[in-house]
Amino acid sequence: MRDRRIVVCVGTGGVGKTTLAACFALEGARLGRRTAVLTIDPARRLADALGVAELGNEPTDLPRERLTALGVPPEGRLAALMLDMKRTFDALVARFADSEEARQRILGNRIYQHVSDALAGSAEYSAMEKVFELSEREDFDLIVVDTPPSQHALDFLEAPRRLLEFLDSRLVQILLHPAFAAGRLGFRIFQRGTERVLRVIERISGVSFLEDISEFLLAFEGMSEGFRERARQVQDRLVGPDAAFVLAASPAPQATSHALGMLDRLAAARVPLAGVVVNRVHLWPGVGPTPERVPEQEQDEAAVAALAAALAADAGADFPANDAARAALACADGYAGWVRDDAESTAQLEARVARSGGFVRRVPELAGDVHDLEGLVHVGDWVFGGPASGADAGRSEGA
Repeated sequence: MRDRRIVVCVGTGGVGKTTLAACFALEGARLGRRTAVLTIDPARRLADALGVAELGNEPTDLPRERLTALGVPPEGRLAALMLDMKRTFDALVARFADSEEARQRILGNRIYQHVSDALAGSAEYSAMEKVFELSEREDFDLIVVDTPPSQHALDFLEAPRRLLEFLDSRLVQILLHPAFAAGRLGFRIFQRGTERVLRVIERISGVSFLEDISEFLLAFEGMSEGFRERARQVQDRLVGPDAAFVLAASPAPQATSHALGMLDRLAAARVPLAGVVVNRVHLWPGVGPTPERVPEQEQDEAAVAALAAALAADAGADFPANDAARAALACADGYAGWVRDDAESTAQLEARVARSGGFVRRVPELAGDVHDLEGLVHVGDWVFGGPASGADAGRSEGA
């Protein structure tokens, strides 16, 4: 957290990834860094937790008085934004268009409007571009990004490569051919069935596909190299020494399986993994190790009697202390089973992460959802100062 420029939180949906990203961002600000946290989630969870009325495509600063109350020094800053995918892609067009006329021609083109909606729908590509844009600014030291929920951890990293492959594809090369742009190839490049469909659509809608495609390509052709270079720069930045990836997970069996698969893919891609945060873990609250499972019919009668006596002394003679004691011990036994299951899942993640020297942190199952900055501080106490395993157990240095 002290020296990285970009921290990327990855993981499947439902494992607390958005909360984790906000927690990392707040910790960065508490360390005196000028921090921006980017979320892809259109829900208001991040905005509510940070105390911001609304998030847009540009950073919104949190109130200074709230940050000061949480220990953020004067030089620290925390801003948040929610990705507007369409505006992000339009900004790319504005950046690489060689003239104002070309920019207006592309943004107003009907083909571009459909294509940009489809590309903007790729949250990974738009998020990746926004992260690069923020990292180029001088007013932020640290960018924390909450990536889109995905079963595949590398979707975020592969977005630049997919754009490069699209721009270099045979179809795009055909469409950029001067004969096509001049309208001489027409529908002849399409198979007969596709040709008929396009002709019918054109006749019914009154939209000239060839004319719109030709205008779009003539304007776009001069920008393609700019898009290629941008994609290469972004890819280099995200796997470079200034970036760190943190995997959010949970001890649930399916979530653990997904997390193990993500760790394999991240390792194969040589992604700079800092560690794993396992959220919603059942931890044993008592002193000593988790007790072994004891079925209710095998409960220690001495333990039942001792607990019943304590309950009766507190609740009175009319209280069914013996039944309550047996029920309480059964509940404790059931909870101990959850603790053991979660410990087994976490051990699998620890063994995998140990290969790269990363950390594993556990955040316990909390009584309620995190809905304010104070809640983020509480989570941060576990992430940055709570029980940890792995090569790094010191506060604030895991990422």
